[in-house]
Amino acid sequence: MLNLDVWLHQQLREQTWKGPAAVSAYLSIATQLIGITLSALFLKALTGASLYVLSISGLLCVLLAWVDRLVSCRNHNLGLLQFSLAQSRHRIKAMGIRSQEIDRFAKRLCLDSGIVFRFRNSRFRSVELIVQGLDLLTRTAERYGTGGRKVFCVNQESIIGAITLFDYLPLENADEVIEQELADSLTSPPKFDPEGWALSLYGDS
Repeated sequence: MLNLDVWLHQQLREQTWKGPAAVSAYLSIATQLIGITLSALFLKALTGASLYVLSISGLLCVLLAWVDRLVSCRNHNLGLLQFSLAQSRHRIKAMGIRSQEIDRFAKRLCLDSGIVFRFRNSRFRSVELIVQGLDLLTRTAERYGTGGRKVFCVNQESIIGAITLFDYLPLENADEVIEQELADSLTSPPKFDPEGWALSLYGDS
C-alpha cells in the first residue's frame, strides 16, 4: 500500500506544478518572454525594462505558488484533497464516465459545513482514504487510454461503496467503517489491471 502521508506529499508536489498558481505563472512568464523577444527584435531600448518586468513577474509567481501551497495545507490538507479529487474527476470525464456518487461526494467535500469543521480540528482519515483510492484508480485507468473506462468500471465498486457509506454514516463514525471498506483496495493493486500499471503506484513507501 502507498503510505497515506507519502501520497499526500506527492499530491502537494503535483499541485505546486499543476495548480492554479502554477498555470498562471506559466502563462505570465510565457507572455513576458514573447514581449522580451519582440523588444529585442524591434525595440532594443525597451529590452532592459522588459527583463526587469520579467524578474518582478517571476518573483510574484513564486510568491503566488507559495501562498497556494499554504492555503492547500490549511485545515489539515482540505484544499489539497479538493484539488486531488478535482483531478480525478477530470480523468473520469476524459474517459467518458459520469458518476453521480463521485460528483455528490465532491460537492459535499466543498460545501458540507460539518466536514469543513472536522478538518479544522483534525485530519479526516475516511475522506483522505476515499480521495486517495480514487486518485490511484483513475491514474491506473488513465494509462490504458481508450481501455481505461473498463478498468475503472470493473474496479470502482469498493470506492463507490465507501462513498455511499460516507453519505449515511455519522461523521464521527466514518473513519473506522470506511477504512474497513477500503482495506483490500488500498493494500493491493486493482483486481483488473491486465498490464500491471498499478504496481508502480502501489509501490512500497
